[in-house]
Amino acid sequence: MAKPSRSSTQANAAVPTAEHQRIIAEKTAAFLAGGGEIQQIPKGVSGYSKLGGPQVPVAAPARAARTT
Repeated sequence: MAKPSRSSTQANAAVPTAEHQRIIAEKTAAFLAGGGEIQQIPKGVSGYSKLGGPQVPVAAPARAARTT
């Protein structure tokens, strides 16, 4: 038998915001209780160090062929 179709809102039912907040708070508490530390990263800093090696130049757009 075919399954009854669901509307997109039923299929993608979102968890309420309050539930998300509770889950995040629980996970954060468990992380800190396990010895984890939270670092505050300054705005605009990605956290990635620069990778070594040569920079690869970006190719210029192709030009149209000249006809003479």
